[in-house]
Parts: sequence; C-alpha cells; structure tokens
Amino acid sequence: MKKVILILLGFSSEERYLFNSILSARRVQDFLWGNHNLEWDLEEWKRMLRKRVSKLDSVNSNNPHAKVEIKKRVLQITAVGINFLSKLDSGEIQNKCNITSNLPEYKKK
Repeated sequence: MKKVILILLGFSSEERYLFNSILSARRVQDFLWGNHNLEWDLEEWKRMLRKRVSKLDSVNSNNPHAKVEIKKRVLQITAVGINFLSKLDSGEIQNKCNITSNLPEYKKK
C-alpha cells in the first residue's frame, strides 16, 4: 500500500528505496536498542554513533563479502542516526545516563 501511495505522489524509485530503507533501519534500531535508548544521554548516543562509524571503517575491501558488510554497517548507522535525531527533536535525550555504557572504550574519545 505504501509503495502505491509513494508512486501516486510521484516519488522516484530511488526515493521509494530510501524511504523504505529508512523505515526498515528504524525498525531494526528499535528492535536492537529499544529498551535502552530511552535511558541514554547525549554522550552515550554519540558513542554509539562513533562505534558504528568505526565498524564501517574497519570493513576490509578485499573481503569477498565486503559489499554486504558495508550495507549492514550503513543501515546500522542510519538506524542509530534516525533514532538519535528523533530523540533530539522530541527532547527525549536524558541529562545523565542511567545505565552503564556498553561502549566504555569510547568514553575517552
């Protein structure tokens, strides 16, 4: 149904792909971190985003599955970014994190 609506609204195939990718990424992000992201503060969100970007940087282009790895990492970054933006926009980012960081190696960066 969404696809038909997007076509009727004149969205190009690339715009439809991006729209569906963003929705899927958001669902994945909510599934993976939904229980914790309401408790994260600004620094924890930034660390999570840095962690995902560093994993993208570590993909070896000589790996025969590099393209799949890159797609996976980009979707993860997109998912975290979209959720981060929505939390910033709605004012849901906590002042102080109530949970122990799952990214302690990024606290010093």
